[in-house]
Amino acid sequence: MKSFRYGTVLLGLVLGILAAANQVTAAEVTSLTLINAHTDQDIGPLADGATIDLAKTDGRLNVRANVTGKVGSVRFALDGDSNFLTENVAPYALRGDSGGDYRAWTPSPGKHRLTATPYPQSGAGGEAGKAVTVSFTVVGQARHTGDTPSRGGSRPVPSRYADIAKADELGQVPAPTGGSGKVHGELKRWHKITIDFEGPESSETAKPNPFLHYRLNVTFTQGELSYTVPGYFAGDGDGGPEGNVWRVHFAPPTTGEWDYEASFRAGFEVNVSTDPKAGEPTYCDGANGQCTVAESDKSGPDFRAADRGLLRNAGDHYLTFAGSGRPWVKGGPDIPENLFGYDGFDNTPKPSHKYEAHAADWKPGNPDWGNGRGKRIIGAFNYIAGQGGNCVYFLPMNIGGDGKDTFPTIGEYEKTRYDNSKLDQWEIVFEHAQSLGIFLHFQLAETETGNEKYHDNGELGVERKLYYRQMAARFGHHPGLEFDLGEENDYGSQRRIAFARYIKAVDPYDHPVTTHTHSNKYESFYGPLLGNKDFDITAFQGGNSNMSMANLIVEWRERSADSGVKLAISFDEPQKIENDADDEKNGYPQGRRNKMWPAYMSGAAGFEWYVQADGGGHGLDHRLDNFREMRPALNWAGHATRFLSTLPLLEMASDHELAKQSKAGNTYVLTKSGEVYALYNDQSGTGLRLDLTGADGTFEVQWFDPRNGGELLDGSVKTVRGGQVVDLGSAPRETGQDWVCLVRKQL
Repeated sequence: MKSFRYGTVLLGLVLGILAAANQVTAAEVTSLTLINAHTDQDIGPLADGATIDLAKTDGRLNVRANVTGKVGSVRFALDGDSNFLTENVAPYALRGDSGGDYRAWTPSPGKHRLTATPYPQSGAGGEAGKAVTVSFTVVGQARHTGDTPSRGGSRPVPSRYADIAKADELGQVPAPTGGSGKVHGELKRWHKITIDFEGPESSETAKPNPFLHYRLNVTFTQGELSYTVPGYFAGDGDGGPEGNVWRVHFAPPTTGEWDYEASFRAGFEVNVSTDPKAGEPTYCDGANGQCTVAESDKSGPDFRAADRGLLRNAGDHYLTFAGSGRPWVKGGPDIPENLFGYDGFDNTPKPSHKYEAHAADWKPGNPDWGNGRGKRIIGAFNYIAGQGGNCVYFLPMNIGGDGKDTFPTIGEYEKTRYDNSKLDQWEIVFEHAQSLGIFLHFQLAETETGNEKYHDNGELGVERKLYYRQMAARFGHHPGLEFDLGEENDYGSQRRIAFARYIKAVDPYDHPVTTHTHSNKYESFYGPLLGNKDFDITAFQGGNSNMSMANLIVEWRERSADSGVKLAISFDEPQKIENDADDEKNGYPQGRRNKMWPAYMSGAAGFEWYVQADGGGHGLDHRLDNFREMRPALNWAGHATRFLSTLPLLEMASDHELAKQSKAGNTYVLTKSGEVYALYNDQSGTGLRLDLTGADGTFEVQWFDPRNGGELLDGSVKTVRGGQVVDLGSAPRETGQDWVCLVRKQL
């Protein structure tokens, strides 16, 4: 009895300790603090019933949720918006922050209700903890109109500018002068040909706004070919904010003579209209001329090589090159999403990245700007390509999201005036990337509500249309890129359809358009989009592995084909892969074995490596500053895409049931029946058997090493005969590792 009582007491103590520990670690918001976002100093508690007098502040405020316990995120609900912002990194602030530098928020006068709810995981994941709700009243008027940080040490930039409010404020529009444009650049197939026109004198801050109330479109024709390409205000033509240069970039798909003619029109918000007759013709409207295009002299991975060129969905399950019709397979890093939050770019006041480890990767003859300011990011792209990656993923604008360090405009919260000098520097990086064969995955929005609603409160209005048009006008000439509507976005099907339709309307090249999913939410995102010709490729996110991954790729290939519009199926955020080169359970090796190769061998057109921190957590998608951390992923992606490029992919499909036996692991089969069979086993290079009962003739057997790449190797069996189930023998070495076996019919 005594030992029983002692055991009972001991059990009670243990349960008490566990309960106390659970109480300590439970997520809880304890209070809210009002912040001066200009000085980043606390003003004081924001309690229920408080009154905020804007006249006693400069209007630049924020609210911090003070937390205790295990907190991975805090979701703020403000008035009628149940997800005003979800913050994943401390300090948890209503308007967000960048490393403790609070973003400004000016509440409107009147009554407000604010709730801050903590969660144990990022993205409001897990069970909600104890929330705090306060009601408060805002009175008065702020003393300050607002400035953003200076541009590279130059003049301060006001956050808002006077602009015309209606059409008749534009003033008298002068008659067109016609003329011609100034042509420069490499006049070669797939290259950027730039034509500058003389338009009205203006500036990035002028009234009327030159980005909004003037529109340059240039139509290029050659026989029956015709491309209407959007142009943009380029200031002085050298990145300066003032001038009369209006610019267009054209990437000709053919050699020979091309004619061009400019349409230049003025009108209220004319630059976001797709009506060719909107506004009135003026200035260089009607300017025309010719340019003669030579064949490309580029080779290798350069997207401008004659046999490469524009990548598009031409009706297959892979993106294909317009130059040759050959398929291309995507493989590379999916992080950091704030790749362009780089301290070498102009007007980037809160950069997250320096890429100092890649300074030595810059090579003589590579581009640069500002006496070395560009070298580190150029070196980073050199490293990615050199290790095997052929794509990058990035946000052009993450204000209101959780990065808050990247934007294309002259101010963080300036939505209709674009920064010529910064975007010229982006263009230098993009052009270099294309020369290396690096595909550009434009992620146009971030999942946080403040970013999704940054333009037009989440709708397709003037701000969003201008953003899409500027991206297409300034960068659409690059052959290898895709436009992604937003990571894990909550726009809903109808807005996704409307957004994609507008992008297609302003992009003359028909670049691939996609939308990224929430984790495992394939049906809700892509089910309503099947058969829609404005969507070309997927951007799946989820935890699929092994045969689950294989079956997912096969399912969506088949469903899209049945809809009449074949999608290229790309898995762009696999969960989870940790940043550990040796961890076979959670690290890079299981990403190769369980996710990447099963996807590719089931007909996937792309696989991007999203990598979590070692041990878990999503901070690496902002923190990564040295791509050497991702070297295994880059190497393995390069090995895989190079191997796949040797296969007749457009004629192949998966048929995993043809693999009849293996000693261990899973075997995946990609085949052009009767001619080519590629088998991948995730654990073994021996014991593979292939059903060739439906094929005749002699087949050669060779092996590919997915870990180290290289040439095809001979194994223990050199040839097999069709008409039966055949034993493929053993790989030449390390038969206890994953291998690809290639079986090809002899001619």
